[in-house]
Formats: sequence, C-alpha cells, structure tokens
Amino acid sequence: LDETIVSCEKAQENMKQRHENEMHTLEKQISDLKNEIAELQGQAAVLKEAHHEATCRHEEEKKQLQAKLEEEKTHLQEKLRLEHEMELKARLTQAQASFEQEREGLQSRAWTEEKVRGLTQELEQFHQEQLKSLVEKHTLEKEELRKELLEKH
Repeated sequence: LDETIVSCEKAQENMKQRHENEMHTLEKQISDLKNEIAELQGQAAVLKEAHHEATCRHEEEKKQLQAKLEEEKTHLQEKLRLEHEMELKARLTQAQASFEQEREGLQSRAWTEEKVRGLTQELEQFHQEQLKSLVEKHTLEKEELRKELLEKH
C-alpha cells in the first residue's frame, strides 16, 4: 500500500509538473500572440495612414490635372478664336478689296448695294459655318485631350 501511495504521489507529481510545463508553454504562446496582435495592429494603422496619404495625393494630382486640362482647353479656345478671327479679317479684307474694285467699275448704285448685301450675307453665312465647324473641332479636341489626360493619370 505504501508503494502504491508513493507511486501515485510520484505520478501525481509528474502530472503536476507536466501540467505546469504546459501552462507555461500556453502562457508563452498567449504572450507571443498578444505581441503579434499588437504588432499587426500597428502595421494596420501605418497602412491606413499610408492609404489616407495616397488618397489625398491622388485627389491633389486629380485637381492639378483638372486645372491643367482647363488651362489647356482655354488656351486652345483662344488659339482657335484668334486663328478664326485672323482668317475672317483676311477674308473681309479680300471681300472689301473685291467690293471696292467692283464698286469702281459699276455705274448703277442700286446694283452695287445689292451686290454688297449679297456678299455680306455670304460672308456672314460663311462666318457662321466656320464658327460652327471650329466649335465642333474644338469640342472633339477637348474630349480627346481629356481622354489622354485621364489615361495618363
């Protein structure tokens, strides 16, 4: 009986020691996992901040590209307007010169006035057609520039 008691006590002591070892191992694993969780939470916070900064940078770049697009659009509109104005002035000068030549050669004042009205109407009609054409051309170029800038972005 004494031997059995001693044997049971030893077995109990061994089980107690194994239990303590397992508890120590589990506590260490828990501590390691808590440290890993804290580290991952820190990394997540850093990544969130980086994402926020990237989003802000993206918005700023988008605004800059939008402003650049508007500036380029305005520049092209002005360029087209000036080109069109110069073309119209040249045509007007040519029409005026032609008118002067015809007026000098004409004897009938009524016929001259009718011819002037016809030329003026033709010139106005041509001007309207040219203006419409330039507006359409500008709209297409603006859309192409916008697409290019968006693709580059």
